[in-house]
Amino acid sequence: MQTFSRHDLTDLFRSLAERMAAEQSYLAELDGEIGDADHGVAMAGGFAAAARALGEAGEADQTLAQGLTLAASSLHNAVGATTGPLYASALLRAASALGAETQVPLSRLPEVIVAMAEGIAARGQGKPGDKTMVDAWAPAAHAARAGLQAGQPAAEVL
Repeated sequence: MQTFSRHDLTDLFRSLAERMAAEQSYLAELDGEIGDADHGVAMAGGFAAAARALGEAGEADQTLAQGLTLAASSLHNAVGATTGPLYASALLRAASALGAETQVPLSRLPEVIVAMAEGIAARGQGKPGDKTMVDAWAPAAHAARAGLQAGQPAAEVL
């Protein structure tokens, strides 16, 4: 059985940080259409902070929930504004969903998508159609729920 571990969580955040850094200009361009074009800098800095914190904390005896909580705190502190609290809430909800496990079967990862979407919606009090992150996360959560209910493999659901 393949699993997702605390080590994998650190690797995931390193990959996310690299991707956010690579896409920083594009995210700024998109944000510039409706905002102040700082989203690329914020996301790159926030995910880099989370990846750094996870790496520095080490993985020994740390649960996935503790790792996600650390990532949430680091991202929130680095990003602030609206996006920081929303993603922090998403990660905290994911931490709650995974609980005090040091690793989980890969088949549980779609639950993380559902939990994150619920965290974002609850914190922002948004609903589909409000032109917020919920418009991206709600369909992802719907697809994850449907895939879980249909018994699809996690890789297909994700």
